[in-house]
Amino acid sequence: MTRIVGWLFNHRETGPLIGLAALGIAFQLASGGKFFTQPQMSAVAALSSSVGMVALGVTILMINGEFDLSVSQTFALAPIAMAILVSEYEWSLSVAFVTAVAIVSMIGLLNGMLTVLAGIPSFIATLGMLFIVQSVNRKLAGGTPVELFDESGWAATLLGGEIQDTPLTAPLFWMLAAGGWLWFVLERTRHGNATRAVGHEQGMVARAMGVSVLRTKLVNFVICAGLAGVAGCLQLVNFGSSSVNAGRDYNLMAIVAAVIGGTSLFGVRGTIIGSIVGAILLGTLKSGLVLIGTKGEYYAGLIGVLLLAAAVVNQWAESVRDRGGR
Repeated sequence: MTRIVGWLFNHRETGPLIGLAALGIAFQLASGGKFFTQPQMSAVAALSSSVGMVALGVTILMINGEFDLSVSQTFALAPIAMAILVSEYEWSLSVAFVTAVAIVSMIGLLNGMLTVLAGIPSFIATLGMLFIVQSVNRKLAGGTPVELFDESGWAATLLGGEIQDTPLTAPLFWMLAAGGWLWFVLERTRHGNATRAVGHEQGMVARAMGVSVLRTKLVNFVICAGLAGVAGCLQLVNFGSSSVNAGRDYNLMAIVAAVIGGTSLFGVRGTIIGSIVGAILLGTLKSGLVLIGTKGEYYAGLIGVLLLAAAVVNQWAESVRDRGGR
């Protein structure tokens, strides 16, 4: 029993999991037993999947010691591009999806080049890119929502359909699949080791070990932007429409999910599973507040409280670990 408790308290995911369980129980009691029902679980899944997918890419980039503030606009650009290719150029949904993700991945590559080659801090480089892509989105969309008029076919079912006999949809499945892939990359591959090394002491340790800082950061910037694009496209297929405002504030919400999940703001330390739990916790919070009739303005405030609490707990945990404790 002692070994099990020790294992739990040595893993970053434990705290967010306890918080998620407590929040779910609280909403179940406050709603008179209406929270753990299929409609509510469907709402939680829909709210969590998009933020979660973006948070996965943001997490691996934060472990790398960098940020991408442009993901909220790359999230919007991908579905706009996909809808235009399908509706105006009559491309198949699958080819349009791959092309849209490739386009936003190139934006991630450009972010990485500005950061690594030009030496611009990623905060500034991606903030500038956010405004550039925002203008492109408004030009392409023309101020009106983009829609998919034909959502039939295997590609639409695979990307945005409902999973039969469950309250879940395909976007949540893809978020979990992407999380599993990134967990494997981070924990079991040389690229994962390089990612953590590059995030330490501004890459000096990595260079001493012969790790390519340039390649590692460029790959992670591409992964981050690509996953944001995937999330936007999945949401478009699932909902049938999107707009320039899709994913608004997701750049900040993804960081919140990552920090709540146990990822350090200072690089090196982070957890993919924790970020998934953090995203689900945010979805649970929003869905639960709506269910019990809480005013909408309290949602942002509670997110702020969660973020500050998570940052304090993470900092305290780091100091304890640095002293050799649990």
